[in-house]
Amino acid sequence: MEEPDDDLQPIDDEELETEFATIATGASVQEAKRTALEQLRKIVPYVNPADVEFLVLEEGSRGSFFGRGRTAARVEARLHPPDEHAAADLPPSAEKLREFIQTVVGLMGVAAHVSAAETPEAVRAEITGEDLGLLIGRHGATIDALQYVAAIVVNGDRRERRQVIVDAEGYRERRAAALTALADRTVQKVVRDGAAVTLKPMSAAERKVIHLHLKDHSRVETVSEGNEPFRAVGVSPKRTRGRRAAVRRPPTAPFPVRLVTRRAPPS
Repeated sequence: MEEPDDDLQPIDDEELETEFATIATGASVQEAKRTALEQLRKIVPYVNPADVEFLVLEEGSRGSFFGRGRTAARVEARLHPPDEHAAADLPPSAEKLREFIQTVVGLMGVAAHVSAAETPEAVRAEITGEDLGLLIGRHGATIDALQYVAAIVVNGDRRERRQVIVDAEGYRERRAAALTALADRTVQKVVRDGAAVTLKPMSAAERKVIHLHLKDHSRVETVSEGNEPFRAVGVSPKRTRGRRAAVRRPPTAPFPVRLVTRRAPPS
């Protein structure tokens, strides 16, 4: 008798610390993982993907052109109890941030692990995992929104607000590098053509990267233009104070002029 593809399996007595395991199938490995999570959540109402260990039993195959020989992917998922001591030594702000981000990531169905740390400059959360594109979003829109809400959660009613940074697999560092490269190319164009250039609309965080990178540039200046969500950075040639003063200075005569009125002689 064949073993059912989708079934919750008991765990060996030697692995009593693990509560449940399941084997699921799907057209792809990712679909099989999602099915396995759904099966585990039938027993445990809330399962954090970070607490699940996935083992790919079969990659699956699409088969021939007509679908002959197609096989489903099979994945085993084992639920481990969360590590209660992993974040025991975290500062309160970092622990609050870690718990909030981990909860949101779990509700999104993204298999990822969240770590957090606190420095004098900011409270930072790092998200690691596979296929985090859904979490990052187009041009970082989703992770920026998550960071915005996380800042509200962490700061609460604090008088002194802490900067909160949420990153996923080094996305922010890669994005900052891309933005600074864009800024450098834009400077070359502005200096060459002597005309201002307006970049595509960006988030406030991305505009800040451009502004800070070009803040001390000797030949260009930047300004944010427009209204959200279409606010963008404009880069223009920098005008010196001397030139501005020359433009605004009113014209003066080369020497004093005195008006003389002559009366006509009596007739």
